[in-house]
Amino acid sequence: MKFHKLMAATALGMSVIFASAGAAQENGKSGQSMGEYTSDAVITTKVKAAIVADKSLSALDIGVETLNGVVTLTGMVGTAKQTEHAALVARGVKGVKQVVNDLKVDPTKAKK
Repeated sequence: MKFHKLMAATALGMSVIFASAGAAQENGKSGQSMGEYTSDAVITTKVKAAIVADKSLSALDIGVETLNGVVTLTGMVGTAKQTEHAALVARGVKGVKQVVNDLKVDPTKAKK
């Protein structure tokens, strides 16, 4: 019985990975191997988690995408200092090779 559950869990996990890789290719991330895509997904998750953990940043305002270890930050933050800080947080995540900081400043988003 345990073997059947293990096989079912493995099959489910593999289908999620293959579906994610297919979606990545449709979104312009073609040319990546399954391992590269999975690594990029892990890096994106870790960067997002680091941003969530940082009280001075809003994860809802910052988008994170990773391709071949290069993290791109997008969105709007309240101050120039937050754009710099977000890039610093992203650079601190293991596996990040480079950070492209496309964050824009919108003073209306500044925390009071």
